[in-house]
Amino acid sequence: MLAVHADQARRLDATAHPDRMRLLTAAESAAFLVAAEMNRAGLPWRADVHRALLTELLGERYAGGGEPRRLAELADRVSAAFGRRVRPDLPADVVKAFAEAGFKLKSTRRWEIQELDHPAVEPLIEYKKLYRIYTAHGWSWLADWVHDGRFRPEFIPGGTLTGRWVTNGGGALQIPKVIRRAVVADPGWRLVVADADQMEPRVLAAISRDPAFMEVAGRPEDLYTAVSRQGFSGDRDKAKIAVLGAVYGQTSGDGLKNLAALRRRFPGPWRTWTTRRRPGRRAGSYGPGWAGPVRRPPAPATGTRRRATAASTRPRGRARARPGSPGTGTTPGPRATPRPTPGPAAGSPVTSSSRAAPPTGPCCCSRLCGRRPSECGPSWCSSSTTR
Repeated sequence: MLAVHADQARRLDATAHPDRMRLLTAAESAAFLVAAEMNRAGLPWRADVHRALLTELLGERYAGGGEPRRLAELADRVSAAFGRRVRPDLPADVVKAFAEAGFKLKSTRRWEIQELDHPAVEPLIEYKKLYRIYTAHGWSWLADWVHDGRFRPEFIPGGTLTGRWVTNGGGALQIPKVIRRAVVADPGWRLVVADADQMEPRVLAAISRDPAFMEVAGRPEDLYTAVSRQGFSGDRDKAKIAVLGAVYGQTSGDGLKNLAALRRRFPGPWRTWTTRRRPGRRAGSYGPGWAGPVRRPPAPATGTRRRATAASTRPRGRARARPGSPGTGTTPGPRATPRPTPGPAAGSPVTSSSRAAPPTGPCCCSRLCGRRPSECGPSWCSSSTTR
C-alpha cells in the first residue's frame, strides 16, 4: 500500500497542476469511501410510506394483477376521446389513433403530443406520467429492492464521463421526487442533502472556452436563469434541459429542440462535446475525458454480467441456437451450433461487404440494451448471437 501511494504521489507531482490534481483525487477518494459505506448500510426506506404514496397516486390495485384504478380510469378517458378502445401504454396504438383523428405523429413523446388540440392529450399525458411511476417504482420495485427498511443499490462514484455517480440496479438516481418522500432517516439520525450548485455546466464552460457561455457561468446568479434570458425567452426549465443535454451529449429525446436553440446561441459547448466524443468512440474507449479517453473499470463477472461477458468473448458471426427453436432446422436434443459464416479470403481486404452479416434474432444482451441486431447497425455488439 505504501508503494502504491508513493507511485500515486509521483504521478501527481508530474502533472501540470499538482495542487489541483491532489484536491481532485482527495475528493474522489472521499467519494469512494462514502459509496462503500452506503453500499454496506443501504439507504433508509419506509416501505409503508411508499405504499401509501402509490395508493394516493395510482389508486387501489385490482385483483388479478391489472393496472390500478387511477390508470384504468385514465385509459378509459383516452379511449372515450378517440371513440374506440386505445391502449395508452402502447405507442404504436396511440400513434395510429391520432393518425385516424388527422394528426400525424413520429412518437408519443410529451413535447410532441402536448401541442395537439385533441381531448385525448390531457389524460394521455397524465397516464404516461403515472404509468412511469407504476412500472419503474411501483409495488413490484418495492418488493424487489427494499428489504428490512433498506434500499440497497450499488453506488459507483465517477461512473460517467463527467464524474457523476451512477448506480447498478433500482434506478436509484432517477427516483421521482414524490417517491423520495419514502426516504426517512432512522431515529436519532438526520439526512443531509447537498447540491453541487450547477457545477457541471460551469465545468463545461471552462472546457469549451466559449466566451459568451463563460461570461454567463461566471455570474453569481443562477446559471440556468441567465441562459434562459439569452435564448429561451426566460424559460428556465427549457434552458436547463438544453444545458444538461450539452453536458451529457444528448442526441435524442424531448430536449433536442431546446438543445438546438442553445447551439445557436452558445456553439462552444456543443462543439467541445462532439469533437471530444468521436475520437474516443473510434479508439474503442468508453468515452472522451479532458485528459484523454476514459475507460470504465471492469465489473465483476457475476449473474447477468457473467453471461454477457461470456457472450462477448464468442467469435463474431457465430450463432448459438436453442434446440427446436423456429428457423434453426434442429430438433430437440443436444445443443446445435450452426457453421460460422465464412469470412474473407486470407490476404483480402476486409470491407463492409465482406463482414459476417449480423444475426437476425434478438441480441443475447437484449435484456440489457433492448435492441435487436438490425437496430444496432453495422457496428453491432460483439455479443450479438441468436438465442
